[in-house]
Amino acid sequence: MKRNRDFLRDLSSITHRPCTYFPEITAPVEEAFLWNTNLSPRQTDEFLARGWRHVSSYFYRNSCGNCRRCLPIRVPVEKFEPSKSQRRVLRKNAGTEFKVFDPAEFAVKYIKKSLSLYNRFLRARYHKPPCDLNGYFNEFFVSPTRLLVSALFIDGRLAGNGFLDLGEISLSTIYFSFEPRFSSFSPGTFSIMKEIEWARERGLKYYYLGYCINEISAMRYKGLFRPAELMDFDKGEWKEIDRLTEE
Repeated sequence: MKRNRDFLRDLSSITHRPCTYFPEITAPVEEAFLWNTNLSPRQTDEFLARGWRHVSSYFYRNSCGNCRRCLPIRVPVEKFEPSKSQRRVLRKNAGTEFKVFDPAEFAVKYIKKSLSLYNRFLRARYHKPPCDLNGYFNEFFVSPTRLLVSALFIDGRLAGNGFLDLGEISLSTIYFSFEPRFSSFSPGTFSIMKEIEWARERGLKYYYLGYCINEISAMRYKGLFRPAELMDFDKGEWKEIDRLTEE
């Protein structure tokens, strides 16, 4: 495998299909499958910095030339400061426990509880059918990157958990789900702030949140963690949100 900034592009192909977020648009998605491959922490930093995302061994980049509504977003962890509303979430979760696990340890202790929580989340949030244990494991616990699992506990019970990529200077959230009855605690917002804190304590530089899409409320919240940077696909550069908006 080539060790340069574009190694995933060298392995990728373009597939045209209706966009996941805007079905009226045909999206030319860049895709790559990394089977039986382990990426180094530096390579993980490189693919994140180029706007790539992944689920298991499937990597994709929504750099569609006919649309620029999906833009990768990241937070420089040293600069992050919670907003007034985010500080309220921190106070509300004063009794919530946050932990980061090796995926093997988490699977042994919590995978069945995590799957049950995930299925309740899918049903409540997206009206989707349940996932079985094999599918859940293959989608989230199989990864060519170094994987971590973050978890929230309320009153000693698993309340939410997320999957993370760990690079040399980067931490990236892959997916987070939570117990719907704890929604009043804003567990998604709380977990992001705790993961940013965890990254800062370990000297990491960036926290990646995936794609920010202002036209979709479920994706717009990512821009509330400031300061933040959006990737300008046309120039291949990361810019502060306000700068990119002004230009």
